[in-house]
Amino acid sequence: MNLEVVAHRGFSAMAPENTIAAFSAAIKGGANSIEFDLQLSRDGVPIIFHDETLDRITGTAGRVREKSLQELKQLNAGGWFAEQFVGETIPTLAEALGCFKQVQKFLYFDVKPHCQWSQTEIEGLIQQVTEAEILEKCVITAFNEEFLEQVRACCPEIKLGYFLIEATDYPQQLHKATTAGNAILSSLFDVVLENPHFVEDSRSQGVDWVVWTVDRPEHFQELIELGVKRIITNSLIGWT
Repeated sequence: MNLEVVAHRGFSAMAPENTIAAFSAAIKGGANSIEFDLQLSRDGVPIIFHDETLDRITGTAGRVREKSLQELKQLNAGGWFAEQFVGETIPTLAEALGCFKQVQKFLYFDVKPHCQWSQTEIEGLIQQVTEAEILEKCVITAFNEEFLEQVRACCPEIKLGYFLIEATDYPQQLHKATTAGNAILSSLFDVVLENPHFVEDSRSQGVDWVVWTVDRPEHFQELIELGVKRIITNSLIGWT
């Protein structure tokens, strides 16, 4: 089996999540793919950051969406992790493209529901990844499925990811993925471990899986034995 190890927010066990340092560490560590979080600054610039608020990562109060890029760039996005990362800033998507072009397999965009994207902003995102020649690597996931529909309407060839959090949602989410075409299911790993028949059932309908977030070797091995090929991890990069 051709296993795909996906670095969660970059190599986030070794460097502060969603930073250039974490993405560089993932590539150096041998990750096949990278997962990261995307949202917009107040002035509509795609930036890579997970939380709706700035407190946990930067120690600064406020919502990301209410800050301009200039304001966000003044914040320390690495010092919370270790002193050596004090200089890390919140990266824009444009700044991360240098790392992302080096990724072997896929880039999993987790587009956060904290902000609404205009049609122009979605078109700008598609244009950015197209011009960077990484469109074929992109998998766009989002809890906001209206956003996914807008992305697909703008770019029919891009791959989409539908989230699965509860096993009871499987029929509905699988239907959405099969209807959309060129789509995968992105699931909590324990949902798959508890319902192993989901894997082959969905694959028989042309829908693959990526599972998250796996940081214990025994879970990693169990998932491999079930035939799961795409595994998101904070810490098991390079593990076999």
